[in-house]
Amino acid sequence: MSTVCLSHPDHFGLLIAREWALSPMQTLLLPLKRGDLLQSLQGTIWITVDGQRQDLFLSGSETHTVAEDARLHISGFDKPRLKVLSQCPLQVLQQREISGWRTWPRKARFWTLLHTDFPVRIAA
Repeated sequence: MSTVCLSHPDHFGLLIAREWALSPMQTLLLPLKRGDLLQSLQGTIWITVDGQRQDLFLSGSETHTVAEDARLHISGFDKPRLKVLSQCPLQVLQQREISGWRTWPRKARFWTLLHTDFPVRIAA
């Protein structure tokens, strides 16, 4: 994984870029700061923010700006690749491979969201 400094056009100063190619069973736990950027480079990225009820999904080349300092649980589907532009060096708190029956409910919820034409409300 390479790390490079980039200049951001919105005058956030220098940002540090880091990329991950995630396996379908991999989850990252990243502490991010307000103003950091997440971009889906490939596949679908699934983001769960500690303390928020709603999950985020990024696909294609969609970008999300972090609204407040938070810990994000990041996983994905369809050979996901993620780029994070951060104001300070990133430290992955946890990187793990998840497998087994305990992950099936989460995968089933995600599949339902992708394959239904009507709004689905899923209780946490």
